[in-house]
Amino acid sequence: MSDYGQFTLMKPLPIAITTLSLTMGAISAQTEAPAKEKEVPMTLEERKASIPSLENHISERRGRLEEISVDVLRLDDRLEKKVDNIVNKLASLKDSESSRRRVSQIKMAAMEGLVKDAKEYQSKRAELIRELQKKKPSQPKDMVEGDVQIVDDRVEKRVEQVLLLSKSFSQERDVKKYTNGGGGYYGWGGGWNSNERVSEEWRQNNRDKSMNKKQRDAVKAALEKSITRYESLANGVEQKLKSKEISAEYRELLMSEQAHYNRVLENRKRQLADFVLVEQPHTKAISQREALDVERALDDAVNDFDSDIRLIKQKYAEIVDERRKIQKLESNLKARKQWLIDYEAGKVKLPTE
Repeated sequence: MSDYGQFTLMKPLPIAITTLSLTMGAISAQTEAPAKEKEVPMTLEERKASIPSLENHISERRGRLEEISVDVLRLDDRLEKKVDNIVNKLASLKDSESSRRRVSQIKMAAMEGLVKDAKEYQSKRAELIRELQKKKPSQPKDMVEGDVQIVDDRVEKRVEQVLLLSKSFSQERDVKKYTNGGGGYYGWGGGWNSNERVSEEWRQNNRDKSMNKKQRDAVKAALEKSITRYESLANGVEQKLKSKEISAEYRELLMSEQAHYNRVLENRKRQLADFVLVEQPHTKAISQREALDVERALDDAVNDFDSDIRLIKQKYAEIVDERRKIQKLESNLKARKQWLIDYEAGKVKLPTE
């Protein structure tokens, strides 16, 4: 979710302006710089008074953070409702003889989009874990952990949405290949030719069978790949936990990650077992024109998603900035409180003492 700024190359300054700058610099150098004010040490009373003042400052910043967080949650909730509506709508539809493969193709495009979204969430998760691994995180730990939980929930939701769409594809049915138009005729060779022809229903059943096999093979392979990946991740953490040289904080993080990997692994195995079962879905066949309308609506929705996601990224960047400010303020407050404790214990003195 983090954005990257662009670097712009500065053009060379005209000689006249450069010369003027150098001249002004020489004049400034000849002028005596004002004496820097000597910093006056804080008195004990001022140190004590700074505690509630700093606490109030932190409270104000947390209030600002809460306002931005509410905005992001509202935007995210709106986005998730849109995704749910589209997935549920697509899962209720199927191709007809006139739409041929269009509905199936729309579903597959939607599934690819959901998988891409899940991968982006996983990349964001890796970034958050790297933040938690720092000895001195720039954001409060509990807030970053909250982000990790949200990201994990989103990934699992996207996987379930992909599976929902996958299970909505039409399955192979027993359909008669030929239809008889009635009657027949004698050919030039004297033989009888019937009016049988390949039925459109049989052709559509073949299309459904082809599209269903294609997507099921892809989804099954993705589930198996995910199982292999999480088994590897879980084993990697297990090996790291055997080391006696890691810190208590890092060990705690590793154990949390191990529990997460095992949960996902168990979930993927269940999803794969359920996926093997094939049932005829309850879907409604739509015409080619209706399929085109669905496709246009999906394109509009994707544009809306892009707009919402850009806004969410912008707001999240503000959240991270506020968190970093709070982290610095809270570290400062902790240090000031500790100084007063040490002073009372006679461990430190005022500069004037």
